[in-house]
Amino acid sequence: MNPYLEPPRSAPPPNLDLYPDPELCSLPPGPECAIDLEAGPDLECAVCFSQFNNVFRTPKMLQCRHTFCLECLARMNVKSSEPDRIQCPLCRGLTPLPSLGLPRLANDRTVLSYLPAAMQRVYSVRFSRRKGKLQVKRASEHHPHLARLGSVSQSLDVGLPSIPSGGPASREGEQSSTLLQRLCIRPACRVMLMSGVVLTIGLLTGITIFLLIGGRV
Repeated sequence: MNPYLEPPRSAPPPNLDLYPDPELCSLPPGPECAIDLEAGPDLECAVCFSQFNNVFRTPKMLQCRHTFCLECLARMNVKSSEPDRIQCPLCRGLTPLPSLGLPRLANDRTVLSYLPAAMQRVYSVRFSRRKGKLQVKRASEHHPHLARLGSVSQSLDVGLPSIPSGGPASREGEQSSTLLQRLCIRPACRVMLMSGVVLTIGLLTGITIFLLIGGRV
């Protein structure tokens, strides 16, 4: 061996911290897997990012097990062409609505258990899709413990239902507006329309004067 050559250096041992044993993660969680068992559920709605409460933002669970606040579900319902079911904004799964309405969807009891003690009991809320409104029921209706609402708003507007673009009403409105626009473009038609309006006003004025004079006589 050449005495002037340095002996080969052995490779450094691998850093085992960068490569955790996969078997450790199959065992009950420990510090190696860095799993926080005390972390609770998300207390904010995934749509509006507002904190859940026990009134209009009550956590409602869909059949796909995703949870959203009642207000967001109501806003989605009034804009949907299928008012009898809700489509999950995360997984697109469909959830049929209960026969008694949107507020009868199941509450997420796990989320409610993490809310303050004053929010553990959920308010009874009505939903009118035609009016686009969520409204707290009166305390005398089966819920005497809700007699004092305090600063809680009794109703919330969520928007009016949109008319389908292909519906009969929208088609008739489009045809009428198109015809009126065509008539107003031509000068002769505009003159005829104005003349008709003036004659109608004059005729109504004459009839009114005649009735007044005839009544005096």
